[in-house]
Amino acid sequence: MTLPYLVYIAGAEWDAVPGTDRRLTAALARRIPVLWVDPPVAVHRTLRRNYRWPLPQLVSEGPNIVRLRSVTVPFASKRAMLSIAGALGAWAVRWAVKKLNADVTAVVVATPRARFPRRVRGSRLLYLTDDWVAGAALLDLPQSGISRILRRNVSRADVVAAVTPELAATVSGLAVDRTVEVLPNGCEPVVSAGRRQPDRGDPEAAAALVGQLNERLDFDVLEAVLATGVPILVVGPRTERDPQITVRLDAFLAAETVTWLGEVPFAELPGHLVGAVVGLTPYRITSFNRASFPLKTLEYLANGLPVVSTDLPAVQWLNTDLISVGTDPRHFAEHVQRIVSDPARGAEAETDRRRRIEFAASHSWDVRAGRLLDLVLPAGSSGVPATPRSRPAASGALT
Repeated sequence: MTLPYLVYIAGAEWDAVPGTDRRLTAALARRIPVLWVDPPVAVHRTLRRNYRWPLPQLVSEGPNIVRLRSVTVPFASKRAMLSIAGALGAWAVRWAVKKLNADVTAVVVATPRARFPRRVRGSRLLYLTDDWVAGAALLDLPQSGISRILRRNVSRADVVAAVTPELAATVSGLAVDRTVEVLPNGCEPVVSAGRRQPDRGDPEAAAALVGQLNERLDFDVLEAVLATGVPILVVGPRTERDPQITVRLDAFLAAETVTWLGEVPFAELPGHLVGAVVGLTPYRITSFNRASFPLKTLEYLANGLPVVSTDLPAVQWLNTDLISVGTDPRHFAEHVQRIVSDPARGAEAETDRRRRIEFAASHSWDVRAGRLLDLVLPAGSSGVPATPRSRPAASGALT
């Protein structure tokens, strides 16, 4: 007997820092079995990993989630190797579908590195989780190659969705015959609505900064917050590439008022945030960041914290007074200092906290998963796929 499956072609390996792909997949798996597809690993790198060549591997990653690991040719992102890499990737997906005896209801491509696999049934959803073209340098991919694959995938998709209205507007120029849907990031609601005690050993910290530490952060903003003397708890791995950013990040993390815990399991995050008074989203205003939807903003709210953010379109889209917007470093730091020096107390504090948690719950990953399935399975959760629209042929430059 065949089983309905959704194929999710992700932008990062399952074991990477959990982001949009993994959290959305976990929510989807509560409704439908998911075949998660890791980015293929170049064959010359498999010597350091537990891979079998040439066969792909299927690994269970929990209820309703099967992970596909496969290998590809060296330098797969180079133009000369794209066709071969694409064919190998499509073959691996078809192999997995046959192995699972799966009836594919939908295929989601959420990466600039992959194309929709040929001869795999189901509705096709292209999901832009970031502005891949603007962020080519951050992704260590050639901008021209990303643009070619993006145009090809848009032409072959039944549905195109983007994580922010800003990004949807950018890609709409390629999707001239349809509306680009907005499917923002979500969050995991905190189970307990009561105020918990901080984990033993956690430092006293008024402000919290959660997430990857890299070029996306506005260090002028962070240095302005440091100047106020507000203690800052930092949770997340360093992933910077730019040597100049390394110098500034070294100085920031070495400050007396900063405590850096590094990366912690997501399930442990609420315990570390209990002692905080405010969450920080200090992103630089760049093309890439303007198109992004920072996970941390909703995660702070889900933990009952007020948020101070730079002026990102994602914050404007959320349209809530629960987030204070700093228009420059001084203004941002003033918001932080105001919240820390005069926090709500007693019944007022608990009311505000519950408002934040309830707001975040309305933007949960379960809500986002339901929206995604509505886009590809209009008949609901029955597993009956949407009727694909007629797909135009790709131009010769994209083959």
